[in-house]
Amino acid sequence: MINIWKYIDNQFIFVTSDSVRKAVILSIFHDNALRTLSVTYPLLLPLYTRYHPLHLALVAAYNQHTSSGSLQQGDRLTVTQQYAISKKLLVNVWLPLILGLHPKGSPRYKAILPGGLSPFNIGTIDTKIDAFGVLGLNIGSEADLATVKTATDSNHASLLLLREAQSSAITTTSDNSDTLETARKAAMVMQYRNLGNMMDNFYDTIETMCPLVFDLVTLRENPQTIFTGSILSMAKENLLAHSFLAVDKIAVKIVGSGTFKLTLSSSVDGADSIEIIVTANIKKEITISAFGVTNFALHRFLNVESLSGDAATYRVQLL
Repeated sequence: MINIWKYIDNQFIFVTSDSVRKAVILSIFHDNALRTLSVTYPLLLPLYTRYHPLHLALVAAYNQHTSSGSLQQGDRLTVTQQYAISKKLLVNVWLPLILGLHPKGSPRYKAILPGGLSPFNIGTIDTKIDAFGVLGLNIGSEADLATVKTATDSNHASLLLLREAQSSAITTTSDNSDTLETARKAAMVMQYRNLGNMMDNFYDTIETMCPLVFDLVTLRENPQTIFTGSILSMAKENLLAHSFLAVDKIAVKIVGSGTFKLTLSSSVDGADSIEIIVTANIKKEITISAFGVTNFALHRFLNVESLSGDAATYRVQLL
């Protein structure tokens, strides 16, 4: 028997064979990277076009699988919570950026938000979710609002998937593992094919491009679940870098005095998420969705800021 040549061994299939969750994390990163970078590198656009449907199918199958049966009520709550997070991002982050370019009452503002915020406040959950899709369409190709459109479209897609999973969970509690496994393999095979395409088109810069397009940290990471360290008085510290899903949980205990602020940020010194307060010497379990972020390919850094006058030690466990 001739052994398989290691260069044709699909690592994406191999490393996710016993962890669909890891496949979803890899897919979120890859899909987001292709969408974002295709603006700068047009050669990536065909890769995004063929990969995105497979990504949506994988996430939908994952949500369907995890939201069936006894989790139906919890899934309905997830849609509500996710919508509240998206609405908060709209009001606190995206709307100020729009107003900074187009004052309220201007023709362009009215074109982007013809009904103001009313569509996001009035109607059924489905019409409110649709309002995010309309917002993205109304922004269109305006370069200065490209980041807002990307974020809006991403939130709209996430809400649709959660809503679809909820609706499906109401009508079926059957085991969806076969569908999920098929979706996992299809997405991981396409990532492998995309890697081959990139080797051809970005041969001279492949070492730079690969970490931008593929989540190599998750692909290679060891199964470390406990992180410990110390933090100085009134200082900021990065506790860990990890690719999360909204349903993931962590347990945090900080030994010392006073209080501390946790954020799930896009950089090792950032604070661009909802802040969660942890009181010293009290173990706290936190669901990742509580940080209010939706782009888990970007927000990977769990950071802490000390509000205490004393040094402390911390222990973070991935549950």
